Amino acid sequence: MTRVRSFLLLSLTILLATALVSTAEAQSRRGRGGMRGSFIGLLSNEAVQKELQLTDDQIAKVKEQGEKLRSEMREQYGKLRDIQDSDKRRAKMTELREQSDEKVRNAASEMLSREKMIRLYQIRLQVRGAVFGVNHRFVAGRLELTDEQKIKAAELEEATQKKVYGSFSGMRDMSDQQRRELFEKMRKIRTDADAKAVELLTAEQKEAYKKLQGEKFEF
Repeated sequence: MTRVRSFLLLSLTILLATALVSTAEAQSRRGRGGMRGSFIGLLSNEAVQKELQLTDDQIAKVKEQGEKLRSEMREQYGKLRDIQDSDKRRAKMTELREQSDEKVRNAASEMLSREKMIRLYQIRLQVRGAVFGVNHRFVAGRLELTDEQKIKAAELEEATQKKVYGSFSGMRDMSDQQRRELFEKMRKIRTDADAKAVELLTAEQKEAYKKLQGEKFEF
């Protein structure tokens, strides 16, 4: 495997990992076409497709969008190897992820009804977890977070991303057992961070956040 391909593989793995709601278990249940926490990952998941009652034509469009997105990601992530600073590289990865999500969200909004889009957002909020959900500008607005809460939520998200990013050092050379242990470590990082994010909220905000998540969805 060339250095470029190795870097691409590692970069994509890190990106996927930052959005996983759990680790090895989530890996085995991840939908076709991308990470579970992304719009394309959710829409590619059979359980989500069933929940949203997607037609065969809509599923075909999701698959087409996923293939197009993967092609674009390969091109964009190839440029990351030129960024030496890890913080800048991580920030760029986040930017690319958000751009990809926006493209899929716009396409989905043209394809799905308002009710189905709301349900998709609810599922996404559940999957991404509190550490990446509370700090979202829409969620923060609905919960009426104070400036202090926003700052703490942003700091917690950034710290969690750094821990996840740092955990993947040398993953390419790990054995299957070491990777399972790594995913378990990541699960613990995410679980602890989610708990801390929820604790930033008042009782009223916690209840409002629960309502934003909607009915519990099981993959």
